[in-house]
Amino acid sequence: MEYVVIVLLLVVIFILLWRGFLSPKKTWDNKQQKSKKDASAEKSSKFCPLCESSLSKEENVKSKTYPASPGSTDTLMDVFGCPKCIPPLGTEARICPVCKKKIPEDGFVIGRYFVRPDKKHLHVLGCTLCRKAK
Repeated sequence: MEYVVIVLLLVVIFILLWRGFLSPKKTWDNKQQKSKKDASAEKSSKFCPLCESSLSKEENVKSKTYPASPGSTDTLMDVFGCPKCIPPLGTEARICPVCKKKIPEDGFVIGRYFVRPDKKHLHVLGCTLCRKAK
């Protein structure tokens, strides 16, 4: 009879320890996963490369992509801006990320556009003021 009571007490203690120690860890993991999701959502939000304003899902950056040569991983792209900064209706100032000068109304930014299955990336080379077509 004494052994049954001891075994039952050990089982109860084991269950309490198991719930007490593992439950907070699971909660901690859930908080970490939520913060990672929030960070990835924050990272995935789009910004205009010229005026650096955040874009909603409906807004896009106006650009022109040139055909890629066979075997290349990137193409050339001209970026004109977003609805917030494209002249004549845009109110935000368009600033070149390279030379930090104001881009004229008829100017644009030139960059290399990399397309991969998991990611798209634009590397800005300069604007029409600081990078002349070669």
